[in-house]
Amino acid sequence: MPRTQNRFLRGALIGAVASTMMLAGCAGTGSGSSGEPKGAADPNATLRFGYGTDGGKNYDPVTAANQFVPGFLLPVYDRLFDLDEDGKVVPMLAESSEYSADGLSLTLKLRKDVKFHDGTAFNADAVKANIERGKTNAKSTIKPDLATVETVDVVDPQTVKLNLNAPNGALTAILADRAGMMVSPTAMSNPDLDLMPVGAGPYKVTADDPGVKVSYERFEGYYNLNKNAVKKIEMMIQLDPETRLRSVTTNELDATSINMNQLDSAKNQGIRLADPAKVSTATYLVYLNMSRNPALANPKVREALSLAIDRSGINKGLLGGACDPTAQMFPKGYWAASTDVPKDAIAQDTKKAKTLLTEAGYPDGFEMSLAAINVQQYSNVAEALAEQFEKIGIKVDLQITEPVQLLGNFNAQKVTDAYTSVWPGAGDPSRTVSSLYLPTGLFNPGALDIPEVTKLAAEGLAGKDQAARAKSYQALSKVTIEQHMHLPICSASLPTAMTDKVRGIPSTVASVVDLRNVEITK
Repeated sequence: MPRTQNRFLRGALIGAVASTMMLAGCAGTGSGSSGEPKGAADPNATLRFGYGTDGGKNYDPVTAANQFVPGFLLPVYDRLFDLDEDGKVVPMLAESSEYSADGLSLTLKLRKDVKFHDGTAFNADAVKANIERGKTNAKSTIKPDLATVETVDVVDPQTVKLNLNAPNGALTAILADRAGMMVSPTAMSNPDLDLMPVGAGPYKVTADDPGVKVSYERFEGYYNLNKNAVKKIEMMIQLDPETRLRSVTTNELDATSINMNQLDSAKNQGIRLADPAKVSTATYLVYLNMSRNPALANPKVREALSLAIDRSGINKGLLGGACDPTAQMFPKGYWAASTDVPKDAIAQDTKKAKTLLTEAGYPDGFEMSLAAINVQQYSNVAEALAEQFEKIGIKVDLQITEPVQLLGNFNAQKVTDAYTSVWPGAGDPSRTVSSLYLPTGLFNPGALDIPEVTKLAAEGLAGKDQAARAKSYQALSKVTIEQHMHLPICSASLPTAMTDKVRGIPSTVASVVDLRNVEITK
């Protein structure tokens, strides 16, 4: 297929420079302020939020395969634990927790005043049912998160004991994510649970039009009710980012996720932006099936692909300069990130890339498929990558498709060699590692197994404190750089734009917007 990306990328780079110059000349005219609005909240308001993906049309925390689905789940499902803005584990449905002296069990004390949306009581039996469902459901995508949980004992109605097959210092953080989202046991057999979730969170789903809108209403029986929060939420699914941003300016939406390359435009128009997360673990990357295509099983070939990528050009030309080029999945300064990264790890070097292909037995290149969802930011990056790969002799079958088909092809049917997107991050590095780098990981469909990675991952889980765990994860991250297990492009930010009446939209460590406490002023 013909490539026009060189012209596009050059034009985008020029546009980025021009935009920067324009902003410099207009300094002070557009605030882009993230200051929270004053005034009384309207407890009967409806929040209309624009989202750029439909979450795969599956909102079951156990079986969902879309990495962006938590944004739809957080209003509905409380978790056993939560993470504060610094990424520290704090209580939620579990009021306290205690590891045994040998680290082989974790005992949780649960809240007593919680009911699910269908009236079912939340208790230790509910926790046991949820953990066992996550471990045994044939379609579960969170099995790796719960791999160290061997059995679950109900001690009393408000106490549950998780028995482990190995120490896991990350388990409370893991239970602050999808693995800790509590589904009503009564609803687990509902045939429509994937579209009509039943949790114990502050909002319940009242209607779901797949691919169009998910409607939520405040759950008045919530144990920690914020009476000033909006009464209703409408999650509007709009794939076109320009339409989403324009809808905020015309008050058709109250808030929306936007792309990194829209930040300058939003600021120049004076549109408010949510404060970025103190720590964001989101990363733009190329996911690889490192077994399906024989070429991609060779680390020299994967290194050649990495060397072909113009990370700086993609960042500046296509991502608004808001994505820090990187060769690892963890952002600079994050406690799990390797500090031993070669200076040339993010440099483009097509000459060396061609040499590596020759050494690997592919002097004339090879064929591979590369997919992206049918959203402009992702398809533009995919086109740029395809052209950069072709410069070193690789023939790329570019596949631009809708999210459900893409994820099915890559994760389930395993018929796609690679796709580019954002990993939104995770509250704990163990989840990133288990999802992307372990042979059982959902985003390691080729089941590549590098023993050193598996060993360091186990050590990272077993560490009793962050300092001990950091040593293991930093070493693991270095191995993934050396082995080119997937191809990180840049550490990303996932911004949110909003009107002047919206307040209370935080961004989490995992770069997910949590709408449970959003208020709209009168």
